[in-house]
Amino acid sequence: MTEKDIRKYINRLNSGKGQESIFTRPISRTVEISKVWPAQPKSTDPIIGGFIVSYRFFFIKNTVGNYIGAILDMNSDLHWYIKPNQRKKGHLTKALREAVLPFLFNSEREKQLITIQKGIGKENYSNSKNVALKLGFKPINVEETKFELKESDFNWDYENIIDQIKPMSSERIEQLIKKVSYASKILSKVSDELKIAYNEDKGLSRASLKVNGCVWKIEDFKYNLGNDK
Repeated sequence: MTEKDIRKYINRLNSGKGQESIFTRPISRTVEISKVWPAQPKSTDPIIGGFIVSYRFFFIKNTVGNYIGAILDMNSDLHWYIKPNQRKKGHLTKALREAVLPFLFNSEREKQLITIQKGIGKENYSNSKNVALKLGFKPINVEETKFELKESDFNWDYENIIDQIKPMSSERIEQLIKKVSYASKILSKVSDELKIAYNEDKGLSRASLKVNGCVWKIEDFKYNLGNDK
């Protein structure tokens, strides 16, 4: 994951064009947890090595609601990026201190590691290191490129999580229902072709019915949305 990729996701959110690939939910006034799909699945994707995985991000907003940075959660490491014109304003420290680290530690993560490579430049390395030290991270190697913060050493005084469910519109839920229904029909079609050719489908017809049953589970969200109004 490059800085160019992260900038692309930030720009996509600011332009309102991330609906089909970036799913967000606020966990504080300036931080949103997110699942990001780097590409859309296609029927032409290769079978071997073509599996697309999503990434978990925490996107950072400024006080007027613009996205100005992001933190990629790689479990054993965190990779952050702040737009150049928004650096040295405390956005990153505030996001990590108030929301991101409390969220991770509340998720039963006992410690967090980060890597700060000196190859990012002297100034960038120094800035990132200062952020880490302010938060309580301690260097764990001689080169001071790897830092660790244990949950037991974290200062919870600044924690300010406001984790909220982010309801979808009924129109968006309908779109998701159509996607699941389509997936069920594709499985059923493949099942029929296999049955004609081999008199066996290895359980695909049952899988199709199971996927189709998920349509009604998504319908429940629409029903709950109506009750919440």
